[in-house]
Amino acid sequence: MDESRKEPKRKLFQLRRKESRAGGRDPWYAPERDLAHIGASLPRAAMAAMEEEWWEPWFKQYMTDQRLCYDDLPAAARCFGRAMTQIIHAKDPVVALEESGFTKLPPAIQMIFYTRLGQCFLAAIWSGVKDIRRPESDPPAEISELLEDIEAKFGDLLNKHAPNGTQ
Repeated sequence: MDESRKEPKRKLFQLRRKESRAGGRDPWYAPERDLAHIGASLPRAAMAAMEEEWWEPWFKQYMTDQRLCYDDLPAAARCFGRAMTQIIHAKDPVVALEESGFTKLPPAIQMIFYTRLGQCFLAAIWSGVKDIRRPESDPPAEISELLEDIEAKFGDLLNKHAPNGTQ
């Protein structure tokens, strides 16, 4: 193979428990592999959440404020669905979204999809954390540490942009 055509080696995010239940070290675990298998469930759940029966008051208000209605969503859903299949061969997810026509849609409609996906992603994390801990106990330390790190980084991001350095 021509060396100039080789793809750069991709870094894989991997986790390893500090201590396994057996007292030794567990093998490396790559959560990205799970996303490849379960990732399609999140957009499917997001599509279900776009049905009018699931619209929360704030979502109904957003739709009204943006002068959108349910009939504005099916064409966008087709574009998003096309992006999901194009992601298999696309250079990256942005290219898949562009090629599907999704990024040409009004930003207000794109935000609906991203918002619903975000809600479903948070629900999946909530469900997953509940599943890996015993009732009335905390999740494993590495999960708690990851979630606390996310909270700190989001807080830092917002503090950097506070006017006059205030919080």
